[in-house]
Amino acid sequence: MEKPLVVLDKDTICSSWNYFSQRLASGSADKTFAIFDSLDSCFSSFFCTSKSKVHEAVGIVKIAWVPWEFGVAVACLCRWNFIISVIDSVSTVGHAICLFASISWNPQRGESQESSFVLGFNSNAPQLNSAKVSEFDQAHQRWLPVAELASPSDNGDQVYAVAWALNIGRPYEVIVVATHKGISIWHLGLNLDLDGRLSLEKIALLSGHKGEVWQMELDMSGMTLATTKNDGAVRL
Repeated sequence: MEKPLVVLDKDTICSSWNYFSQRLASGSADKTFAIFDSLDSCFSSFFCTSKSKVHEAVGIVKIAWVPWEFGVAVACLCRWNFIISVIDSVSTVGHAICLFASISWNPQRGESQESSFVLGFNSNAPQLNSAKVSEFDQAHQRWLPVAELASPSDNGDQVYAVAWALNIGRPYEVIVVATHKGISIWHLGLNLDLDGRLSLEKIALLSGHKGEVWQMELDMSGMTLATTKNDGAVRL
């Protein structure tokens, strides 16, 4: 007889396993943040061991565990109920309404690589929407943009979800980005060029889902992608 591994609340929007797949974090539309742990050594079932509310947010739209070397911590990306003003060093975006954002850390770095992550927005400001990769500059103790995962024809398409594959010896990183056009797969170089940027190549555009992709996860090999949306379907 089949037995569920874990039962999530009906309002759950997103979830994420930690690096060792031994703990699960979830976020809900009602602002509930929950942690699930297994009570047996075989990890055959998981139960809620912690639950709290993110009071300042309207709802949690993305959960991400920080890299294990930084300790046990989870980042929550939330949907806010107010208009924000966004200003960067290049241009003024003005009043931008950000519906939600998606983030994915580089799950494994080489000894010569700094910490990095990819972040994509779903907003009404095209300047914000493309998925962007940032890398930590140890010398100056700051995060620097090193790549933008978008083609000239994307025109600031809203990003629904992003995922960074575990690197098992490839000479490049693999990052997956979901927009209304489909799911694009990118190869990202490992070394910065003279301009402080990483090389990029878009190798595939996958279709199948109609509408917004809520969440994506890659397996340990980085060769199989699981996606889901509000139609209740999970696709591999």
